Amino acid sequence: MRNLYSLLALPLTLAAMSVCVQAKQPFSAIDVFKIAYAANSVVSPNGQVIAFDRVYMDIMTDTRRHDLWLIGTDGSGLQQVSHGFDVTGPATFTHLGDAVAFSAVKDEKSHIYLQKLDTGERIELGKNFSEPTNLSFSPDGQWLAFTMPVAYEPETMGKIPPRPEGAQWAEPIVVETRSQFRADGIGYLPFSRHQVFLMAMEGGATQQLTQGQQDHNSALEWLPDSSGLLLSINIKNDVNKPWDTDIVKLDLKTQQLETLTTQLGPDALPRVSPNGQRIAWIGHDDKPSPFHEYQLYTAELDGSNIRELTTHHDLSVLDFAWHPDAQGYFVQYENRGKSSLALLSNDGSLGLLTDELSGWELDQPYVQGQFSTSAGVVAFTQGDSTTPTELAVIDNQGKVKTLTDLNRTLHESVNFSAAQEYRVRSSFDQREIQYWIMLPPNFDPTLSYPMMLQIHGGPWAAYGPQFAANNQLYAAAGYVVVYGNPRGSTGYGADFAHTIDHDFPSRDYDDLMDIVDATLAKGFVDEKQLYVFGGSGGGTLTAWIVGKTDRFSAAVAVNPVINWTSLVLTSDLNKLMTSDWLAERPWDSPMDYWSYSPLSLVGNVTTPTMLMTGEADWRTPIWEAEQYFNALQIRGVDTALIRVPGASHQIEYRPSQLIAKVNAILAWFKKHGNAPDIATD
Repeated sequence: MRNLYSLLALPLTLAAMSVCVQAKQPFSAIDVFKIAYAANSVVSPNGQVIAFDRVYMDIMTDTRRHDLWLIGTDGSGLQQVSHGFDVTGPATFTHLGDAVAFSAVKDEKSHIYLQKLDTGERIELGKNFSEPTNLSFSPDGQWLAFTMPVAYEPETMGKIPPRPEGAQWAEPIVVETRSQFRADGIGYLPFSRHQVFLMAMEGGATQQLTQGQQDHNSALEWLPDSSGLLLSINIKNDVNKPWDTDIVKLDLKTQQLETLTTQLGPDALPRVSPNGQRIAWIGHDDKPSPFHEYQLYTAELDGSNIRELTTHHDLSVLDFAWHPDAQGYFVQYENRGKSSLALLSNDGSLGLLTDELSGWELDQPYVQGQFSTSAGVVAFTQGDSTTPTELAVIDNQGKVKTLTDLNRTLHESVNFSAAQEYRVRSSFDQREIQYWIMLPPNFDPTLSYPMMLQIHGGPWAAYGPQFAANNQLYAAAGYVVVYGNPRGSTGYGADFAHTIDHDFPSRDYDDLMDIVDATLAKGFVDEKQLYVFGGSGGGTLTAWIVGKTDRFSAAVAVNPVINWTSLVLTSDLNKLMTSDWLAERPWDSPMDYWSYSPLSLVGNVTTPTMLMTGEADWRTPIWEAEQYFNALQIRGVDTALIRVPGASHQIEYRPSQLIAKVNAILAWFKKHGNAPDIATD
């Protein structure tokens, strides 16, 4: 009877599984609030425990919340550390690994806590701080160092008489002489500079180690004998080279800074070898180019005997860590649409460990990821086009194991669309261009679908098969979603990236059109229902495209650059852009700036084009979009301007803003074609 029962049950089980699969629904807007992802992994010194942030969407406050969690590197002992407040920045373990410290915001005040791993006891090390970050314990266990901003009095210009008691006068004028006084995501900067602080673990007052208007906002690395700290700061203070940082040593006793590097260009992330004999860092020598490849360097503790370790590899090092034997290095870099982690040996050989690193952009499939290592164990953020970032580990044998399942419920109920990889040869010079296609759920190859071309920003960045909530929503709405990495994208070698030096937008337009043509050739896209959109550099290319062709039914340019002259003098990156973006400065070569500005082509535009920018965007300020919007209105081209209140350049940081952005784009495309009906809930 058991055998008969098993035979009878089998079809029922398969039927039940079929019903379960069919019950999965396409990704919907409200599902955005159900996403959780791992971030900021940190491995304990003994390699047994990992601290990480679980980031989730709070539907009641429309924010991303950060909780600190701990888990064993074998996947056991998962526990939540923080309750009722948001952690800020990565946690840090004591030198012995018996406790973890973290900063958090509670009741609108910043605190530093220490949690003991054996007892779970939590100690408040300090409160009422001003956004402490870069926490780091000394090797001897006596000190906790960190950085935080300290206010100073700004300059004044002239005097006004005292106001009468109870009078309501306007706010006083503000005098600006700073090289940067505004930043995207912040707005007008407070008059403060990050300083280095020291807290004794046995108690006592917090001590400020650095002074003045030099900003010391840097990761902190202790010297082996706990006598000082290494950090990376712009000690040269060249207004036109804001990213020209150097590795400096801060002596605890004298509180003096000693410069260890001198090259023109950024030097960052100093880290001491496990045997305490050398330091390593990443950086590059400055050249007249908007993009540079970061190299890995090593030197003696005093900065002498510098060696370059990666110059023979055609890659840019994003992050690194010493191998426990002090003879090799873990290096993270982009490679053909993926974020990779490899082991670099002293002989120069490079051995891939994993290419599954994933980040948490959430809105777009940018190539990202993060890792941490200690005692030979590597923790990293892992994901793909259908999986928001989870926490994974690589053990001493090189085996990868996923430790968390933060989105199990979502995966059980949602039918996600996977990104399929393709390649096409550029019609301009036969360079290989990589791209991906996402198909609608329940795709039928005999039907003809509308297509969206999505263009990444940067332009020195890259898309890949990473999770993107917006693309899932576009595919769920019935679109074939196409995105790729035209020339200038990172992860394809230096030559590929530098093809658009002082030449953007240009032949990247041809690469994108080749991607469109290759997709059309597959036979399931309606060539009369083509749509294009992109953000930042992708928004710039979108505006450029509609000035070059009318093949798209509608377009959306999100936070674009429209006029290079106005952009490079008003962006929060203005000093960097005027130095490197084009070969000359705008007053020396105004027509060069104009020839690369999409506004120069606005007279050709017939495509209905919508603009969208955050009102608090200081990377590509909203007046860029306004210029194009006004020009299109004057010309009689159908247009709209979407202003996103409170949003910075990361326009979709709040979940509802992501949803609003997606639905506005879908509505615009629906208005200008026979696109599918929109699911807005």
